[in-house]
Amino acid sequence: MDMRYVIIGNGGAGLKAARTIRKRDAEGSITIVDEERYPCYYRMRMPDYICGWASLESLFVVDLDHYSQQRIRLILEDKVGRILPDRGVVVLESGSVLPYDRLLIASGARPRLRPCPGSDLDGVVYLRTLEQAEDIIDRAKKAGHAVALGGGLLGVELARCFNELGLTTHYLIREDRFWPQILDKNGSSLVESVLREKGIMLHTEEGLSEISGDGGRVTGVITATGDSLEADLVGIAIGVISNIDFLRDSGIETDRGIIVDDHLLTNRPHIYAAGDVAQAYDVVHGEHRVVTSWLNAQRQGATAGINMSGGSEALGGVVPFNVINIYGLSIASIGMDKPPGDETFEVLTGDYPRGMEYRKLILRDGVLVGANLIGDIKEARALETLIKSRADISAYRDRLFEPDFKAGDLLKELTGE
Repeated sequence: MDMRYVIIGNGGAGLKAARTIRKRDAEGSITIVDEERYPCYYRMRMPDYICGWASLESLFVVDLDHYSQQRIRLILEDKVGRILPDRGVVVLESGSVLPYDRLLIASGARPRLRPCPGSDLDGVVYLRTLEQAEDIIDRAKKAGHAVALGGGLLGVELARCFNELGLTTHYLIREDRFWPQILDKNGSSLVESVLREKGIMLHTEEGLSEISGDGGRVTGVITATGDSLEADLVGIAIGVISNIDFLRDSGIETDRGIIVDDHLLTNRPHIYAAGDVAQAYDVVHGEHRVVTSWLNAQRQGATAGINMSGGSEALGGVVPFNVINIYGLSIASIGMDKPPGDETFEVLTGDYPRGMEYRKLILRDGVLVGANLIGDIKEARALETLIKSRADISAYRDRLFEPDFKAGDLLKELTGE
């Protein structure tokens, strides 16, 4: 009997799994269900689309014809209501029932809401879906002022979008600098200088107390320190939450996300998870963690697809890996961002910053466990491989910041890769 594959989620992990399965199983039926109405698209390109730097067409990974060509049944604009593992079925909110032999949960994540007075006013926006991106573009045509909240990757992207759309933009960061969870003061200062140069008004150690409105629409914000700022749009980016609510009573083990082993298998037979919803073993931090990135989604989707279709592929754990480009300034964060502070850790920065370039390496007992690159990030993948392979680079400490040092060369020397 032909295998029946059901995939919840049409993002990077879900589509990658489906395409991997189809390469390995020409006869099995594959069904993808997703609540959005678009084919799979690159979420990380949405800010460039909003800014007018990228076309709508460039966002899509594939077009709708691709699914039929691959004999993938695509169910859009429908949500999963329940999973019944004992019966081997997925129940959709529309009432449809999808039986499965192998199930992948790649349902992604949604923005974390900011509960405060006025948070439900018209003009409070989030950026996670293409529909929300289109909404921001449309609203900006009738707006003049905007406030962005959130000191991480998506917060700065919202500030950039508002600014490029011609709005007077205030950017609120609750911490003392940009992205302090990842960057040290030197790294943050480089980013902040670029933002200010572009005209974004940066407010550090400043939160949001209330969103003001008139007639149900946003008119401004009151900050945590009591300042009033005019605003027609308020963009909130304070993190994401894995979409796992529909798993209640399923018996599938969850924490922040869905707990999976190194084959992406959950605690229930024949049910896998991948992408922004999967909580896999983080080899750097030594615990199961949700790692949200396109690269991670692709790797996990491929691994899950192989194992769902009869293979035995180990992921090898995950390494946090984030890349962003802010007004031409590239930033990569790999592995551990902040050492706990005990004597087994060593933070090396050499003679950086060099102009608008910065490099920080974190070692634990001589083993590379983390890296931050700003400006020149070409060696991010090589550093990630060194981290994942637990490479002891203590013997090379004196060479790490020489002008001709290449992490790729060191990788070949240590691992032969």
